[in-house]
Parts: sequence; C-alpha cells; structure tokens
Amino acid sequence: MEIPHVQIGTHPIETGDYIIPTKEVLRLMGSMMRIVNNRLPGMIVYGRPRIGKTWALRFAIEHLPTNFGAPLPILLANCNSYRVPSEEKFYSDLLSDFKFPFTSKRNPPELRRQIVNFMLEKAEKSKLRRLVLIIDEAHRLTEAHYNWLMDIYNALVQKKISMTVISVGQEELLARRTFFLEQKRSQIIGRFMTHEHDFHGIRTWEDMQLILGGYDSPEISCYPEGSGWSFSQYFFPEGYQKKERLENEAKMLFELFADLRKEHGVSATLEIPMEYFSFTIENALKKYGVHGDQHYWINKAQWREAIEMSGYVESEIYMALV
Repeated sequence: MEIPHVQIGTHPIETGDYIIPTKEVLRLMGSMMRIVNNRLPGMIVYGRPRIGKTWALRFAIEHLPTNFGAPLPILLANCNSYRVPSEEKFYSDLLSDFKFPFTSKRNPPELRRQIVNFMLEKAEKSKLRRLVLIIDEAHRLTEAHYNWLMDIYNALVQKKISMTVISVGQEELLARRTFFLEQKRSQIIGRFMTHEHDFHGIRTWEDMQLILGGYDSPEISCYPEGSGWSFSQYFFPEGYQKKERLENEAKMLFELFADLRKEHGVSATLEIPMEYFSFTIENALKKYGVHGDQHYWINKAQWREAIEMSGYVESEIYMALV
C-alpha cells in the first residue's frame, strides 16, 4: 500500500490539531450527559493544570450533541483574569467568546440582554429548549461572577429555557465551593455547584494503552481523511506492516515515566498530565518517523528521550515545589 502524500508540517501530529479519547474524557462525557439529561443547572470539573481538561472539553463539544437526537447548543467561554472584575467586562468577554459582534461601549443591562437573547435564539432553534455553557479557567470566578451568571440563568428560566453551567478549572474551584458553603451562599451552590467531577491524568499503564491504541486505530486517528492510515501507520509504515503497535509499548512507556520521576526525586502520586503524554507521542513520531530519522520503530532509549523533550520532568519538579 502506497504511503499517502502529506506535506511536512501539516499532519495533525505536527500541528497538534487532533483529539484521542481517553478514559477520563469518556468518564467526563458520562457525567456531562447525566447533568444535561436531567436538566441540572450546574457542575464543577476540577483537576491539576495541564491534565487534559481543555482537551476533554473539545471532545465533549464535538460529540455531546450527537447523543440527544437534536442539536444541543454548547457555548464555550473563558474566564479572564482582571485585577478588578466588573459586570461590563464579564458580559463583554462572554459575547466576544460567543463570536457576537457588538460595539465596545454598552452598559451592563444592554450587554446582559444581548447574551440572554443570543442564548434564547440558540436554545429555541435546537427544539430542546436547553443549552450548555462551559466556562474554562473557572477557578477565577468570584462570587460577583456567579451572581451575574445567576441573572442570566433567571432570565432564561422566565423564558422556559434550561441552562446548564459546567465550570472547569484547577483544584481551587473545589476550595471556592467550600468557601461558598461556609458563607451560606446556597443560591450559588444550588445553581452552579451541586455536582462535581474530579478530572484525573494518566494513572495506570492500562490508561496509557487505551490512548496509544487510538493512535494505532484508523477508526480513531486517520489522516488524510478517508485514507485508512492511522497516525502510527503513517509515521512508521514498515513497523506497522510488521504488526508493531504503540499500544504494545504501554507498560514499558509507563515504567519509563515512573523511573524518570524517581531519578529526579519526585515522590508525589504518579499522575501523568495528558498534555505531556501527547507531547511525548508527538515527539517520538516526528523525530523518528517518516518526517524525521525514518526509523523502523521506536526503541526504549528513543522513548526516554521523547519523554525528556516533552518537559514532563521539569513540570513534575515544579509541581512538587508548589
């Protein structure tokens, strides 16, 4: 079978524009499905930095609507950091994230009306009369932010529209909920924080095997589209033809991550962020595959180098100091 022609630098492995489902991504999808199906107003999703939460959100936004039999509007917003948060900045940022054109000088009530009308139109078009708002970097949300969200939520309820807010952020998000509980802010907890999802990184070699299998499978990773060539097949055609598979490297690769941690004195619980794991795979495929040194397959020393190139070790050392 002839190798498909792909210009160097344009393959998804080289651009980073791809998503391989993981056990944690699928688990998060299940939690989101339950929340939305039951028309529950909110959930917090938290985990350490670079663990794959944003990756999971991309997968969810792409695949969640297909499970409802009708279009489900999913809006993604990012909580920006300001020294002094304001209602105007918050609403303006939401409209900007929604790609909504508006003039720069508007008062908060006008901005809020635009948001509500925009959401109302999206929800009514879907025929489900519901929508999902995902807020990334949500650990930056203050009590004021949640009160402004409550105004939007209440305005939609008056129009018989259900909005589910999924707040995604670092572990500080859980601490924020604890603070609201202590301060008896039940109106915030009840609407936006009734459920929680602890998002994990890679903890076992079986987790790693599942992910690596996605790089091997043309049903999950295929480029060019329709070619039938998986990512690992494209970068190592000879090895792939002779039954070499990335998923078979899982145990050895997991042990390499563990060994590197020990060598550098990292004693915290082993949890590999998806970002550094994907960097490792990409490094190995790019450096040793058809667009690099053109090796038959990847050996143990090369895998070790790929991990070191990912920045994983430095990240773990830094996290241990924080």
